[in-house]
This record gives sequence, structure tokens and C-alpha cells, in this order.
Amino acid sequence: MFLMAMKKRSKWFKRIRIGCLSSLVLIIVLSQIVSGCISFSKSDKEVAEFFQGQPVKPVSEPYVVDGYKMHYEVLDLNQPATFVFVHGTPGSWDAFIDYFVDSTFYNKAVIISPDRPGFGKSSQGKPVASLETQAKYLAPILEKYPAPRILIGHSLGGPIVARMAMDFPELVDGIIMLAPALSAELEPHEDWFRVPMRWPVIEGVFPKIFRVSNEELIFLREELELMMPLWKNITVPSVVIQGEEDNLVHPGNGPFADSVLVNAPHKIIMLPKQNHFLPWNESELIKKTILEMLEGIKSGS
Repeated sequence: MFLMAMKKRSKWFKRIRIGCLSSLVLIIVLSQIVSGCISFSKSDKEVAEFFQGQPVKPVSEPYVVDGYKMHYEVLDLNQPATFVFVHGTPGSWDAFIDYFVDSTFYNKAVIISPDRPGFGKSSQGKPVASLETQAKYLAPILEKYPAPRILIGHSLGGPIVARMAMDFPELVDGIIMLAPALSAELEPHEDWFRVPMRWPVIEGVFPKIFRVSNEELIFLREELELMMPLWKNITVPSVVIQGEEDNLVHPGNGPFADSVLVNAPHKIIMLPKQNHFLPWNESELIKKTILEMLEGIKSGS
């Protein structure tokens, strides 16, 4: 009886092991399928369909910095100014695709939106955690197009446009930060799940775009601390727009920006009952803010 019981138990353990292994394989296979489907970016076909019937459309521009492949979309009608939109995490250039079809915009400035490092067609899947390096990789875009150059960054794109103004002041004439993650102290403590997401067994389960995003966010607090002594170097007009009901980036980043932009003419716009998704929810306010900044820069006010 004892031997029969042991044999039955052994069979059950074997079935459980096979079941667990099969489940793990299935999860990995499904994750890879999902990884190929989830990209937070439009396909070339979807982009073409979006601009079908539009009088103008952007063109795709690749370039390489230190062996790292970068990409941006540009609508250049030879206007004497440049607007550069920098997306958050995860994301891609087409987070700002609606801004490319506004004639008020493209008749005043060159419109540009890059894929940030690791996303879209900018070496997808190869993350760059350093904000300094991300700014360096984006800077060649500014060198190619006319001043005044206004940078607009959403979420993680906010500290990146700030870092560009710190490191390349000769290339930046104004910055607008939308729901930006700026304060290290206000960053949520998420190591309890972000660190395990880097473990090989767990990392392989998540879609590639989330792995890239996690690699940025896990080091963001340290990157923001490195920026603290550099805020005084920003002297260009600056605007922060922040929703007071933002559940992804702490609303306190608005007052924080006010405290560190000590040498920059700046304005903080706090929006009651507004969340994190300002580029879509507050597009008219954002367009108005950009155009007002452009006119102010041109007039010297």
C-alpha cells in the first residue's frame, strides 16, 4: 500500500511539473506574441492612412549618434522656427501626430517629433537610462533646423527637454513641460516590482516596450538628482502645465519647477480636475502656449 501511494504521489508531482513547465512555455510564447503587437506606435500603414487627404505630411528621417540609430518625423515647409515634441514612456513620435495636421502650426514652424532612444524606430528595444545621453542623442536634430527652437516634452519627455536646455543652451530657445517628472523626491518608490522586472525569467514575460520603459524609470530618481545642480543653467522661457489630478506624475512637480527655475522666465499652469494625458486632453491650451512663447521670443519679451 505504501509503495502504491508513493507511485501515485510521484505521478502527481510529475504531472504538476509538466503542467508548470507547459504553463511557463505558454506564457513566454504568448508574451512574445503580445510583445510584437504592443508597441505604442502606429505602423507605417496607419500613419499613411492618417495623413491621407492631408495637404502636407511629414517625412521620416534616420540618423546615427555614436553608433546608435535614431529616428524622427519632420514636417518642414521652410518656416523660420522649430517645434520639437518629445514623448513620454512608453511611447513614440506619433504621440503628437495630431499636431502635424494643424496649419496654424506648420505655417509658422518646422514640426518635429522623434522616437526617443529605445522606442519606435530609434534602436527599439535598446534602452538608454541616462537623461544626459538621451539629450545628447536628440541634440543633432536641433542643429539641423532653424531657431527659435521650442521643445515640448510630455511626462518623461519633460526632464529630457529640460536636460537639453541645460546641456545645449545655444540650441534651445524655450521649453514647455507637460506633466513632467522633475523632482527626485516626488518619484514613487516602485523598486519592489521594477527590480524583479529586470530578472531574466520575469523580464522575458513582458513586452519589449515595457522592458525599455522599466529600464528608464528604475534609474529616474538618480537621473533627476544629477540634474539638481544644473537647473540654474536654464535661462530660456519655460512653461510647466500640470494636472492637479495626475495619478502618474505627482502634481507637486509644478511647484517644484517653480522653485528650481531660478534664472528662467517661467510660468506654472496648474489645471484642476485634469489628469496626466495633457497632449490629448489640453491640445488647444498647449498650442496656444507654444504660439505665445514663439511670439514672445521673437519680440524679445
